[in-house]
Amino acid sequence: MLLKAIQKSRFGSAVVIMLLIFAVWWTPLIGKAPSYSFIFDSFPMPFYKALASYLNHYPFWLKIVSFALFFISGIYLLALNNKYIILKSRSYLPILFFTLSSAAFLPIQRLNPALVSLILVLFCADHLFAIYQIRDPLDDLFRAGIAVGVATLFYAPAAIFAIWALLTLLVLRSFNIREWFVLIFAFTVPWFLYMLVLFIINEDILTPYHAFVTSLFTESEPSIDDKIFWIFGGFLAIPFGISIISVFPRLAFQKIIIRRYYTVFLYLFLIGVISFFVIPGVSYEIFYITALPSAFILSSYFSEAKPNFWNEFLLWVPIIGAIVVQVLMLV
Repeated sequence: MLLKAIQKSRFGSAVVIMLLIFAVWWTPLIGKAPSYSFIFDSFPMPFYKALASYLNHYPFWLKIVSFALFFISGIYLLALNNKYIILKSRSYLPILFFTLSSAAFLPIQRLNPALVSLILVLFCADHLFAIYQIRDPLDDLFRAGIAVGVATLFYAPAAIFAIWALLTLLVLRSFNIREWFVLIFAFTVPWFLYMLVLFIINEDILTPYHAFVTSLFTESEPSIDDKIFWIFGGFLAIPFGISIISVFPRLAFQKIIIRRYYTVFLYLFLIGVISFFVIPGVSYEIFYITALPSAFILSSYFSEAKPNFWNEFLLWVPIIGAIVVQVLMLV
């Protein structure tokens, strides 16, 4: 049984995950995946525009960089779990469900600004989690804010994670005006520095602002059949819904900090989903961000699930969904 194997054997779990990642990324890496257009291709933010313009001249490295960004993000997830003991034990499950919740959707298996911003969001989460019950959190808050500010210069909708960062601060610590000021100020620092550079080289300092507004509020019309999205979401919704119903009541018996971490994860997931439906410039690339909380919530459930028929079936549902979506997008 797959569930028992990944619960009991870290080596077995690693083998399954590596095979899955290889299978998911094989098609785009060999250049057989169909191409899809997104709003960020037409109206990119300045940092992403520079990166994409350079890598587009080197198709091989474009694929390698895309895969490397994804893989490094998955490793960072595991590092967060080991550092903050989010799950009860060390596990490779977060990278498994991170893969199933994001890269399994073929259209976003490419370089995109959300994938670049993903590492910055993880960096932000890392420093926000570190502020719980420490005397002087200002340094961590400043770094977290800087990460979100830089992320917005790659991906305009990353601005929504400034809201998430403020909610996280509210969940993890009692209100302190100085801490809130430092975090909010840090969001703006990358923008001030970039605009200063534009001023020095005699460029329009409002260029990033115009790009931000255009990227955020231009209606997104990706060239993807909506049915594929709903099929993909349907395969994920069943195990994710059951995981939430099971995991959050159990948190009453966990340490306070663990309960707060999962509250923060839930906020991140909800903000990402609401943004997908509400903000015109947000499209399927947001799956890379919502996959972060999804990975930990699903991992928490399956790491303790009894290896019976129904839990085995639930584990296979997103795997089958990944296969179905890959096939549908390629035929």
